[in-house]
Amino acid sequence: AGADIIDLKDPHSGALGALNLKTIASCVRSIARRAPVSATVGDLPLDCETIRDAMLATAASGVDYVKLGLFPGGDARACLRLLEAERSRVRLILVLFADALPDFDAVGEAARIGASGVMLDTAGKAGGSLLDHLSLDTLARFVDAAKAEGLTVGLAGSLKASDVPKLLTLGPDLLGFRSALCRSRVRAQPLDPLACAAIRALIPQPPVALPKANLADLAPQALY
Repeated sequence: AGADIIDLKDPHSGALGALNLKTIASCVRSIARRAPVSATVGDLPLDCETIRDAMLATAASGVDYVKLGLFPGGDARACLRLLEAERSRVRLILVLFADALPDFDAVGEAARIGASGVMLDTAGKAGGSLLDHLSLDTLARFVDAAKAEGLTVGLAGSLKASDVPKLLTLGPDLLGFRSALCRSRVRAQPLDPLACAAIRALIPQPPVALPKANLADLAPQALY
């Protein structure tokens, strides 16, 4: 399908629903280093020990990057402080939610703890897309803040093909898609090869082979 990064999640289990670890490891073996692989740890409450254990277990499955959603509630800063000690073991992508009053101060925190990148997504998939919740100006500030910290930055959240040209003008490193790539544009359905090809055609291909360990080197591209 031409994806530059493959993101593993269970759409039946929430915005960042996690697959079981055996399935993740099986997918990693099947992909066989042909593309970087990320996986989510699930829609977890921000309990420090729970988060750390899930992060380490997911990283041990062989993925290149682990995605952690900063869901409302709990002590996000305490969790991030705990994860700082694991920076050599986990390449972390922090996910903020556009429909949950995201705190962009988390961008600086992500850089401080050694995260690889940050993303904006939506938590409620029935409640509108990224662009329904945040203006292009606000998204531009997020992208610029992440780049100023040296972080890879991605945008996702019920994005459609028609969103791609305007979002590319902001200069993100990654654009994330799920529903737009699936049959009938339903995120829990199988991938639609024609839809994947249509999205792929809208996004510039990187000029060189993609690394498996440094998202900062990537051009704007598809993530699913």
